[in-house]
Amino acid sequence: MRKALMTGALALSLTFAAVSGVAAQTLTVESTPVADLVADEKAKAVLEKHIPGISTHPSYDMFKGMTLVELKPYSEGMITDDTLAAIKSELATD
Repeated sequence: MRKALMTGALALSLTFAAVSGVAAQTLTVESTPVADLVADEKAKAVLEKHIPGISTHPSYDMFKGMTLVELKPYSEGMITDDTLAAIKSELATD
């Protein structure tokens, strides 16, 4: 019985660790969808600073599941390597 309780406690501990890791996920231009960046107020401000109107763009629903790196080729020059670098730098400092 004691072994079963210890195993259960360990499993619960690992579950909490996994959930905590998700909650503290780092926002990046390479792996975070645009919608997740927009959902974070600080990240949204960074995006709007460097790509004005991205969160209200008429095609937002079409690209919100993409990362900024994936969106770059379709941005008609609005997202450049310099833009990505600036956003990446500011996201890292928040």
